[in-house]
Amino acid sequence: MNGFCNRVLIGGVLAVVWQCQIAGAQGVPNRTEPQEQIDPKTTTRVTLGGTSGTPGTSVVVPIYFTPAENLQVGRIKLEVHYVSVNMKFSKLDTGIAAELGGVDVHAEVQEGKNERGVETQTVTVTASFLSPAPPQKGIPAGLLAYMTLRLTDTARTASIGLRPTAEASDLGGNKPVQNLRAFETKVDVLAPGTQPLLACFFFTH
Repeated sequence: MNGFCNRVLIGGVLAVVWQCQIAGAQGVPNRTEPQEQIDPKTTTRVTLGGTSGTPGTSVVVPIYFTPAENLQVGRIKLEVHYVSVNMKFSKLDTGIAAELGGVDVHAEVQEGKNERGVETQTVTVTASFLSPAPPQKGIPAGLLAYMTLRLTDTARTASIGLRPTAEASDLGGNKPVQNLRAFETKVDVLAPGTQPLLACFFFTH
């Protein structure tokens, strides 16, 4: 029970953070790149929430899922790529939407190097139903999971890009979801002693 209550609390905090990020993005238009128009009725979305932290601390990156209208999704595979010199994967926790929907979420980590020989990590997050009985509804919208990443003690001030790719299949028929988008984000490494802005809610209320 305590574990479930903790997930609900964390999910609520992450939801507030995400709403603040959306509000900030809407309030400051991007003048260098045109805004891409996406139809939420026909586009299935997997979105990573941005965050920040100081060297030697852990940061949490939420993973949100929004299916297209009337679409029931049975399985999601998300790969998140990033340079791992200053940041390492720690763990993956199930989000409140997956918890309530009976969805199994787990992660696998692969070490690698990019074309410049710099260390990288690829975190593969899979969400699916393990029950032998076919579920009546697909993976619900909301907080699917959240990754905990550890910033190294020697991490330099920078923005580390998290680049996702995703694939999904519908419920029952395993037909690939065609109009699927995965949205990237960044983890900002702040100077030591700087307190990150966790959420605008805590500073405006």
